[in-house]
Amino acid sequence: MTYSNPEQSNQMDKNTLEALEYENMLMQIAKAKKWIQIRHFIKSPREELRKNPIYALVFSIPIALVFFTVGYYFIGFTPGLDSVVLFTFLIAISPSGYLHYSQRQTIKKIEVYLPNFLRDVAEMNRSGMTLTKSVNTVARGEYGALTKEIKHIDAMLSWGISFEEALEKFADRTATSLIFRSVSLINQASRAGGNVADVLEVAAEDAYSIKLLERERLGTMLIYVVICYMAFFVFLFVIGILSYSLIPVMAEAGTSASDAGGGAESFMGKFDPEVFYRLYFHAALIQGIASGLVAGQLGEGEWVGGLKHSVIMALIAWVTFVLII
Repeated sequence: MTYSNPEQSNQMDKNTLEALEYENMLMQIAKAKKWIQIRHFIKSPREELRKNPIYALVFSIPIALVFFTVGYYFIGFTPGLDSVVLFTFLIAISPSGYLHYSQRQTIKKIEVYLPNFLRDVAEMNRSGMTLTKSVNTVARGEYGALTKEIKHIDAMLSWGISFEEALEKFADRTATSLIFRSVSLINQASRAGGNVADVLEVAAEDAYSIKLLERERLGTMLIYVVICYMAFFVFLFVIGILSYSLIPVMAEAGTSASDAGGGAESFMGKFDPEVFYRLYFHAALIQGIASGLVAGQLGEGEWVGGLKHSVIMALIAWVTFVLII
């Protein structure tokens, strides 16, 4: 492509160069963020695992691979390898599922008391106390799982740290969207020169409304989580019926066909019940794991929350086939 105007050609080359430099800058920033995350993880793995439970895969996957290697060494390529593969998978995902569940429970306990904390600080501030004195007075009360964090904020204020910075540190420690939202609202309004007590009251009402909507959503979506479990149990029931009624009949028919001279070439003559039992077992595991992830997405809005459901359903399927079917 040629340009009749040399100035236009130079301008296009300049724009292209600027675009390439901008893309290169974005790539460098992305790489820097990755290294920062890695350094934070190495420096404080426990804190990073608490914030991002999925990072537990870094530890659980190698352990799971070791378990699989040892299991394969002793069992080999036999039907028992299915159980080894299952528990390898469970070992890999269980830590992340447990940490996520524990994190969600802690977050719920903290967020429940957040509106009360903000409202009480606002009332103390309206009565004439400074923010530092208000938080110090509130810190003597009982706010469940939030009490520890309130005492931490009180200690930071006593060290001379500003109220806005103390709240930002509090948001970083808890790493919840609701607290980030409330802290951002308070700090921005406070820096804009608004009445701090009124801002705290608004933030408290906002947090309370969000928690109320979350409870309503949880109650609404709980029925769909129950449906996922019911569908899984119905699936297991159907498989149990087929295993106790259809497969023995087909196996007997296959034996009769062979005795009658049907030969190994006919379908009945080469029917192997163990193949069908194993197929049903695999189908039940896939159904349980997939249903668990769907239940997590429906109930909590994220598939990671379904890991605990997947573990429960997979274990139920394994116990059903080992002890019952």
